[in-house]
Amino acid sequence: MTFAALKRSAARGTAALPAHQSGLAIAVALLIASAGASTAQETILEREFSNAAVMGQTDVGISKGSVVIAPIPFSNPMIEHGLTLGAGYLFNLPGSKPSGAGIAALKTSNGSEGIGGGFNVNFADGLWSVGLIGGEATLFYDFPLSNTADLPLKQTGKLYAFTVSRAVNSKLSAGVSLSYLDSTLGLDVPGFEDLPPILRPDANVTVGKINIHAAYDTRDDTFFPTQGALIKGSLAYGEELDAIFDGEIPVIDRHYSKGVASASRYAPLGKNGILAANASICGASDSAPFFDGCGVGMANGLRGFGTLDDLASWSAGAQVEYRGRLTERIGYVGFAGLGIGGDTFADMSLDQGGFAAGFGLRYRISKQFGLDYAIDYARNDAQEEFLYITLGQRF
Repeated sequence: MTFAALKRSAARGTAALPAHQSGLAIAVALLIASAGASTAQETILEREFSNAAVMGQTDVGISKGSVVIAPIPFSNPMIEHGLTLGAGYLFNLPGSKPSGAGIAALKTSNGSEGIGGGFNVNFADGLWSVGLIGGEATLFYDFPLSNTADLPLKQTGKLYAFTVSRAVNSKLSAGVSLSYLDSTLGLDVPGFEDLPPILRPDANVTVGKINIHAAYDTRDDTFFPTQGALIKGSLAYGEELDAIFDGEIPVIDRHYSKGVASASRYAPLGKNGILAANASICGASDSAPFFDGCGVGMANGLRGFGTLDDLASWSAGAQVEYRGRLTERIGYVGFAGLGIGGDTFADMSLDQGGFAAGFGLRYRISKQFGLDYAIDYARNDAQEEFLYITLGQRF
């Protein structure tokens, strides 16, 4: 079901809606590493561990890793404020790039909750990387039907993803990932849950996807690069099966494709500063479900845009960020970004995107691996304000 079809269905009062996969991806990312609403396409583990090309300057061996155990507050524009209680472990195997594992549980101010975990291990002198994540969550969020009306939704489900990649050389790697989503979505209105399952028009959604990806990485560090570049691309094929009324009535059986490409560049600026820049483009076929589309705020990690506010089949974005350090522990950032979107490549415009800028603070929770706790404030050209509390840099 496309975004336009979803809005028409909601206007008619039906609840046979596909699940919002990015909501579950956000939850799993938060569960594993408190990773806020970043790209909705990849978790902290996938982004920071899988494509690292250069080892950090650390000791090696599982016994010489870095442990992170903490209750971590977060802020997410879609599921509001909450707390993640989790434990993570970062380490280097001999001759290989950073690896990590984590488990966590979350609870938010709007009643959303979940539990999950995952790992990504780089081994064989950096030749192979293998990762697995999984989690289950119950999410409450509002789907925007217009500028003045929202549809309150409740989603429960399980999401699993497996990825394997192989280094071609010290800078180039390629791999494949598989993901599986099993979810149910319905209206979050009083009395709706009291109806028998067969009478509730919930959407039972199953989505399977295969993704081929490649990366060219010359960064000097995984978590806090000061120079170098990271270029990534992926092509995905997905299959979606939907049914309503407790799975008794099939309503959708279709396949779709999607492509994403991004490039990031890092360079020293001044005595203690770093200038980071990122550009990305995303395109999905007309048959792609809205929850795996390419809207600004969903596919490119731009701050200042809601995950569901600018849904589209195509989008492109660019952002620049200055990263400075006050002390070894304390840092700060200033950033600005631009995003455009549309139903086709030729239709992309600021009407489905816009400008945003902001600033943030960083607190280094792992000196060994350069991992920061991040608090960012962003404001867009529509005067909307957003607060993000996450782990790691945005890109």
